[in-house]
Amino acid sequence: MKFILKYTILAAGVLMFNLSFAQDNPVTCDSIAEVTSSYLNTDKDKAMNRVFISDGQVYRVFLNDEEAAEFETTFYGGSTYRIATSAGIDDNYIIFEVYDKEQNLLFSNEDYEYAPYWDFKVTNTLDCTIEVKLDVDKKISGCASVMIGFAKQN
Repeated sequence: MKFILKYTILAAGVLMFNLSFAQDNPVTCDSIAEVTSSYLNTDKDKAMNRVFISDGQVYRVFLNDEEAAEFETTFYGGSTYRIATSAGIDDNYIIFEVYDKEQNLLFSNEDYEYAPYWDFKVTNTLDCTIEVKLDVDKKISGCASVMIGFAKQN
């Protein structure tokens, strides 16, 4: 009986240590996706009575060092879009670039102080690649997420 009690106490101690560690490190892929989602409709958007509706996809990837991930999408003419990205709670850890099908660079958030989102209007339907990578000066590995929203027409 002492044997079972001893190991029960040991197991409880390990569980409590793991739970306290998990509370000290709450950043998960889900929490990063929530941050990304918050960029689809910011307080500024609400004040301007502007709404971006998610396309329903949350693109997630785990990146290490210099790795990059690519997501293919089509933007339809006559619509206004927002690409929102995140790889962390507090800082803009992610670099994202948008290319057309001929690999011409259309946008890079490096040119805009690593802004977490970009709004743009498409006049003609366009197939694009969104490339995401971590700013290794700020973060060397972790989850990254991308969401695409389109502006609701009033």
